[in-house]
Amino acid sequence: MTAIVVGAVVTIASIRLFFFQASPQTAEVPLEAIVAGRDQAPVVIDEDTASPAPTAITISTSLDRSASVVSYLEEAGIEKDEARRWGAIFASAAGTRYLLRDHPLTLYKDPETGDLRGLKYDIDLKTTVTVASLGNMVLKGYAAPINYYIKPVQKSFEVKESFKRAAEKNGVPTPIVDSLEDAFADRHDLDRLRPGSAVKLIYQEKISRDGTYHLVGNVEAAQIRFGDRTMRAFAFRDEHGLAHLYDEQGHALGPQSLRFPVNFKYISSGFSFHRYHPLLHIYRPHVGVDLAANYGTPVRAIADGRVEQAGWAGELGNAVRINHERGMTSIYGHMERISPDIHAGSYVRMGQVIGWVGSTGLSTGPHLHFAIEKQGAFVNPLTQKLGVNHQVSPRMKALFDSIRNRYESALAKLPDLGSHFVASDARKPAISPLGDMYHVTLQSPYHRTARHHGRHYSRRDSGDRIYNTADTGADTGAM
Repeated sequence: MTAIVVGAVVTIASIRLFFFQASPQTAEVPLEAIVAGRDQAPVVIDEDTASPAPTAITISTSLDRSASVVSYLEEAGIEKDEARRWGAIFASAAGTRYLLRDHPLTLYKDPETGDLRGLKYDIDLKTTVTVASLGNMVLKGYAAPINYYIKPVQKSFEVKESFKRAAEKNGVPTPIVDSLEDAFADRHDLDRLRPGSAVKLIYQEKISRDGTYHLVGNVEAAQIRFGDRTMRAFAFRDEHGLAHLYDEQGHALGPQSLRFPVNFKYISSGFSFHRYHPLLHIYRPHVGVDLAANYGTPVRAIADGRVEQAGWAGELGNAVRINHERGMTSIYGHMERISPDIHAGSYVRMGQVIGWVGSTGLSTGPHLHFAIEKQGAFVNPLTQKLGVNHQVSPRMKALFDSIRNRYESALAKLPDLGSHFVASDARKPAISPLGDMYHVTLQSPYHRTARHHGRHYSRRDSGDRIYNTADTGADTGAM
């Protein structure tokens, strides 16, 4: 009997506990009673009666001038003290207080009070800065990368008047045309292609997730047929991760070294074994050339190579030494600063920015000291050629052949156009989805940037190129 009574009591208690837990009664806690860092009774929000905050008013614009973020916020109707508070958080996240002309700025304002809820500003094509209000006078700012997705673009067209005109009519961006002309320059002048020549082309396009930016990637594969000749190009990264366009045999196409590492004004001092030094007032060898340029002018590696030294080098100030093929070494001195990506042991590609012109070390003004060593001896960089003959290494050849075959399959899938194009159906094997292909980016040596209609444009950059989807290929070239 005792066991039965105890069991009944426990059962009744369990039933009461179950029903009371299913409908908790929580006392309201006033806001002023909540103290950060202390345990509080839970606050229950009735989702049926709660109303969401009204959608913010979004104001997006392309800046018409370079100015401080505070001045722009004040023009947008934000009180001075509030604008300064937002500006301080922005500067902390962005590393600058200034907004640059033609860059996009977006403000988010409360539709009822007009208070600023947030702002977003793109520092460049890679980074965006956001400042947001968390309520109760709390602001948070942070920088984040701009996300892109890659879209392979395929083109097939016939040359009727000229290669450039045909590319323009078919919407091929100017940077892609430049890359093809550079790649085949030693084999055939594309401007002299005969009418009826056929072009097949695959290149990359990178699009930001919000659709604001369209970046031109680079050529992945190309085929040009004219008469009884066919030229092909395939993108591939070598064992050091450096990108090139190669022919079917794995020989690099296009220029493999730059004539000069910087856009200079004039040569202030030439190569000499007996030169009067303007600061030391003695005669001694000057085993390089001095290229006078403005402070901050980008300095680029003249060819692919491995960095031997990067840092302070006595009289040469901030200097970089790069080892190339066939016992060649290039030297760059007196730079204002060295790119943070450049350090001993790192690999660089032709045209990559390694630093910026300055006047560090034993120097009388802004210039780049440029020198070349050959088998340990200095040679005149104005007359010496690197003699680079880059090709796929034997241990990478099998991978290259596999990737080339996939590109050839993709090209064969494109329509056959042009009266000088004769193809067999046997050359059309099944292809893999382009999204699975080996994507690479071919770099071009020099950079030129322009702004137009609030979009960023870049041509022949050491990185990605950008164009406006509303414009044609001709427009991207008008810079």
